[in-house]
Amino acid sequence: MPQTDAREYQISGTIGGNFAEDRGNFALSVEYAERQGLIKAQRPFAAQATSTTGSFPTGSLVNSASNPYSQTVVNSIFTAYGVPTAQLPRTNQLAFNSDGTLFGVGTFNSPVDVVNFRYGLNSPANPNLNYFPDFYSYNFDIVNILVLPLERYSAFTRGNYKVNDAVEFFVQGAYTNYKSSTALAPTPVSTGIVNTTSTASGLNARSPLVAPGQRITGFVVPVTNPFLQASPDLVALVNSRTGDDPLLTGSGAAEGVRIGYRFLGTGLREQQLENEVIQGLAGLRGEFAPNWRYEAYYSWGKTVIDQRATGNVNVQRVQQLLEAPDGGVSLCAGGFNPFGIQPFSQACVDFVDEVGVTKTTFTQKVAQAYITGQLAELPAGPLSVVFGAEKRDFRYEFDPGALFGPIAGFNTSTPDLGTNSFLDFFGEASIPILKDAPLAESLELSLTARHSKSDFNDIQNGIDGTPSNDWSYGGTLTWSPVRELRFRASYQHSVRAPNFGELFSGGGSFPQIFDPCSNNSNFRATRGAAAATICQATGVSAATINTFVATPGAQAFITVTGNPNLKPEKSDAFTAGFVFNALGFTGSLDYYNIKVSDTIFSPDVNEIIASCYGYNDINPNLNATNPYCGGLFRSNNNIAAIFLPESLGGDPATGYFQAVNQGSVKTSGIDFQLGYNLPTEFVGPESSINFNLLLNYLFDFKVTGLGGLQTDYAGTASYFGAGLGTSFPEWKGTMNVGFNLNKGLSLQSRVRYIDAMENRAARQYIGETFTGPGSVWYFDFAVQGQVENMTLRLGLNNAFDRKPPTYAPNVQSGTDPSTYDVIGRRFYVSARLKF
Repeated sequence: MPQTDAREYQISGTIGGNFAEDRGNFALSVEYAERQGLIKAQRPFAAQATSTTGSFPTGSLVNSASNPYSQTVVNSIFTAYGVPTAQLPRTNQLAFNSDGTLFGVGTFNSPVDVVNFRYGLNSPANPNLNYFPDFYSYNFDIVNILVLPLERYSAFTRGNYKVNDAVEFFVQGAYTNYKSSTALAPTPVSTGIVNTTSTASGLNARSPLVAPGQRITGFVVPVTNPFLQASPDLVALVNSRTGDDPLLTGSGAAEGVRIGYRFLGTGLREQQLENEVIQGLAGLRGEFAPNWRYEAYYSWGKTVIDQRATGNVNVQRVQQLLEAPDGGVSLCAGGFNPFGIQPFSQACVDFVDEVGVTKTTFTQKVAQAYITGQLAELPAGPLSVVFGAEKRDFRYEFDPGALFGPIAGFNTSTPDLGTNSFLDFFGEASIPILKDAPLAESLELSLTARHSKSDFNDIQNGIDGTPSNDWSYGGTLTWSPVRELRFRASYQHSVRAPNFGELFSGGGSFPQIFDPCSNNSNFRATRGAAAATICQATGVSAATINTFVATPGAQAFITVTGNPNLKPEKSDAFTAGFVFNALGFTGSLDYYNIKVSDTIFSPDVNEIIASCYGYNDINPNLNATNPYCGGLFRSNNNIAAIFLPESLGGDPATGYFQAVNQGSVKTSGIDFQLGYNLPTEFVGPESSINFNLLLNYLFDFKVTGLGGLQTDYAGTASYFGAGLGTSFPEWKGTMNVGFNLNKGLSLQSRVRYIDAMENRAARQYIGETFTGPGSVWYFDFAVQGQVENMTLRLGLNNAFDRKPPTYAPNVQSGTDPSTYDVIGRRFYVSARLKF
């Protein structure tokens, strides 16, 4: 029998009825749903990470371009290990074995492979077999969750009671509670460390080993550390330094030793989430004059999200262990030896482990009232109008708990507290122009308008926002020359106020990047000496400028913060099309064109990198003083972090990324639908075959970002850091075909198509080579039968077990889980009973 996983269960019920001689009605629905989780090890395409990491559980040395380790000493050490001359690693390619020796991590797609690696393939070092032994990267994906487990309870109720035609009361309420959990590989550390005198954000750790005014990522170990002194090879390397790293205090061999590290000892990063939503609404409606009605209601809702995250690491406490004269033995049993995968006692786990408990609370209050009726009788019919007002108040509160601090693990955050309120007045009019006229079965015009006054307050930071007054308006014209054909065209001007996250929230993130300075890039091959010059000026060491090869799938750290100075973004949407119904066919064809201006977005890190290195018109002369180059921070030659200069919209004090009103988004395309019902009376009097085709073609999806740079992402697949839902195939389609044998039995099939796509990165780094997903077809089948009060349905989705296409860089697990099916073939059974 085939193995099954990723099971889902759902049971629901509805009960209701009338009362008080049918003047009242009440209904209650409840539902329970459960979904089993799926880890990436359970799917071969996801078991090995397609991106890489510079944070190893073995620990690794960070080489400084201004105070480098001696290549001669490295050659001597590895020659003693028996490594051939052609395989000797560079000074920026060193990590630690657990026996005190070093291993070379290798260089991507070069003759220098991993050497002296003294861990097994199935050891805790867990090398990524997509790349090993070409180079070493930790396979962090195998333990990560592909499909999140979920348990959900929900209930919904509604009722109404009609006193008379003038007064009818109505109420509704909803409750949802769902719990989920996730797991990630053990914590990599890239938290910033600054000098003890620094006034930088509390998200940074402090150490006297970091020079005043500077910031590093990872850890810094004093040369007096007893675990360092116990390794002769490491001591020889440390003593070979004769320069001066401006990021650290001291100089030469006396400077601290920077290392990268991933904490296996604290276990997986696990997070439990509970989301509780309560909503209630009460109102009344009725008729107050002939052909005139009113409705008014008040609603209240509250969402509370509790999260508990374990496996986090307090970087300040780890730094305390490293700086202790005894290596931390006096602080916890055994201390902390970062040089290789070493024992880490439970006492030390307890010392550095930080449990993060966060709480997010949203509260919403809405009051609305409107009247609707016939204002006048026109030759083509009544002129109908709606007039109304709405008041909306929102409150957002976020308590990051321990995650507001120098914590590595789950992304750190800042505390937030704010309110947002809106007062709207709106009106609508439906104007009949022609009816039953030659070539005009009907001609109607609908008009809408809304004025909105919005105001917000950042209570956490004591900022009182400036109120904004905005108009939304639109119109729709419909024309039916004959009953079977209707043309329609509409225009809508809309306004979206910034949300709480854009206004107030902040935290760390690790978007995926591409490094043009890698020697295997097209940039280095075609721009020659100018490319080498700007790469060296932006942090690649002179010693490795002609040998540096960046590992694929790299990520860089950024900090994102809210921006209370945001204003609403505006959109203009135009649609035109027609609907027809004739000869058994039904269908529609619509063209849409949407433009969003003053777009609220956080600058794209890859657009910044591409602009610095001349992939577009922003820095054609490859000037390293260009603002786009100013925020690139390299470690071991690799881009490790990115800060955004104020001139590009970054936070003036910190260089953090923040949402800004800049640029625009413009998209257009066609939606097509065609249906047909074919009677098959030769099979039976109730038999028929029905078809339904849905197609979308995307003409463009143009994003204008920093510096007026416009990029068309139509036909591109996204990658991690660009956001979910940012893959835009040019063609998407669904075809449904059903065969109804009779009223009690039907067979159904569905075909889903997603067009092939180019990688999003190829539009940003023009001339570079990236892979993209090919076209994908999914086939689904179902049979449904009905016997008296029971309907039974059996189905098979993704019947031919189509695996998701893999490409690089990608969103997650080698693909885009928000676009493609990552579970595979699955069957389902459902039953519905009516009493």
